[in-house]
Amino acid sequence: MDATSTTTARINKFDGTNFHTWKFKMHMVLEERDLWEVVCGETKLEHCTTALDQAAFKRKSRKALAIICLAMEDSQLPFVRSASGPHDAWSRLEGHFEKRSLANKLFLRRRFFTTMMDEGDDVLEHIDKVKTLAEQLDAVGAPVSEDDLVITLLASLSESYQFLITALESRAASLTWELVTSRLLHEDMKRKEQGGGADGTTHGQAFMTSDNKRTSRQAQKASACHYCGEQGHWIAKCPARIRENAEQQRPQRANVAQSEDNFGNYLFSVGGNTGVSKSSGVWLVDSGATQHMTYSKEYMKKYKKISPVDVHLADDGVVEVAGTGGIVMSMKTPRGTKKGVLTSVWHIPKLSRNLFSVGRFTKDVRPATFENDGCFAETKDIKWKLGAREGKGLFKLCMTPIMPDEANVTSSKNRKGDTTSYLWHLRLGHIGHGGLDAIVKKGYGVGIDMASVKQWELCDGCALGKQTRVNHMPKSPNHARKLLELFTRYFVTFIDEYSHFCVAYLFRNKSEVADKFAEFVAFAETQTGKVVKTLRSDNDGEYTSGEMAKFCKCRGIHQSSRHPTLRNRTGWRNE
Repeated sequence: MDATSTTTARINKFDGTNFHTWKFKMHMVLEERDLWEVVCGETKLEHCTTALDQAAFKRKSRKALAIICLAMEDSQLPFVRSASGPHDAWSRLEGHFEKRSLANKLFLRRRFFTTMMDEGDDVLEHIDKVKTLAEQLDAVGAPVSEDDLVITLLASLSESYQFLITALESRAASLTWELVTSRLLHEDMKRKEQGGGADGTTHGQAFMTSDNKRTSRQAQKASACHYCGEQGHWIAKCPARIRENAEQQRPQRANVAQSEDNFGNYLFSVGGNTGVSKSSGVWLVDSGATQHMTYSKEYMKKYKKISPVDVHLADDGVVEVAGTGGIVMSMKTPRGTKKGVLTSVWHIPKLSRNLFSVGRFTKDVRPATFENDGCFAETKDIKWKLGAREGKGLFKLCMTPIMPDEANVTSSKNRKGDTTSYLWHLRLGHIGHGGLDAIVKKGYGVGIDMASVKQWELCDGCALGKQTRVNHMPKSPNHARKLLELFTRYFVTFIDEYSHFCVAYLFRNKSEVADKFAEFVAFAETQTGKVVKTLRSDNDGEYTSGEMAKFCKCRGIHQSSRHPTLRNRTGWRNE
């Protein structure tokens, strides 16, 4: 038996399942024997000009058909038994098992977008599964783009890969299939080296640490633990030490991040040696916590108790979540002091420090980055500090929790000046300073124990109640009298002033407004037979650009501009 026959014998016979894999293997076998051009139809009998070439083609055809038929189970032979040649047999198999029908495309797409990886599954097998489904979709005429392939793969991963997904999402550049798969395989290899298995750490773990200077396993086997004296591990991962510490210190210390080597590189050590005072207003930035966590509920609003949820710590300890709620935070940004709400904060009474979850912040708001002097978040135009470095690998949150307002009263305790005057201002229906002063001086108020009324700071409720809106102009001085005589710009909507006929366009960049307006002008003039004369818009850059000015000048369209803050003075409003 020659080498090629041995290759065919090693291929499992096609039994009606997994046609995509069998098809690829047969393709390779036929390529190996120089028969693929006969099967795929590249070479046909009519292409052979001489009798010798025709005889060689017929011999290859019989051989290729025999290889295909012998690689199939008896139950599948009816599909190719009456085939006139290898090309006909191959086409019949593709037509039956890779139908390009809508139902088959829908079935494969549903399988592709709903495939999920369970905890403990092999990463490489899951990647191959997703890639195979994408290739099957391509074979039936429904190709999947690389972006969809990457998104589907990341979305199908198990919960233990959530932090890797967060790290990949924070990358500025687009993600490629090669980059994502290489990172996944690298992460899987690290987990297997650490002995954590394919599923990684336990779901809900409060801390996850990593060290880029990991010593080789050979050094661990040769070294003896300085705690128990046994070989094969270091003191940082000594089972006896971890077990004893968990039993002795669990009531006093709920969160300790264990180092992965004997150099003492701790990501967090928030037990008794952090140097940060324990206060309900002090929060630490944690890149491994799955949720925002606090041991005190004094700052929480809309607090509700929930069924106990176990949270696993890095020291093998377990604490329970007692409730959840929101906490109003105040922080300084380049644009002044801003307030925001941390939602779904877990209340864990046995926790020793308050933890700000970078993963939860990245998922709910935006990605955060760690630098030498702190932890930062940024938008397109501003960058602000989330946490300040307090020590080696320790970051203190640059936010201050605010007490919830107990009776919808703006927190008078935080106001400067006389709080008694401000409280009576609220109690008497936001009475003015002069009115309250007259009540006090004339003794009209019973129980008002003030000798005089002092001026208080700005009242938010009064300021809100006195706000007014600029009136709309009832009618434009330049009201249109004919069709297509005047157009008003509303975002990306072009509206005819006379008939109120409007067309809306979607665009990605402001620079596309000129192209959309040119498209609209061509459409409107063709459909109505009239000419656009005037474009009224605000004075934003997309309407004063050189491209827009050039187009309007070439078409003889007059541009009428309004100040961007006076959009309600355009003379027409949508009711």
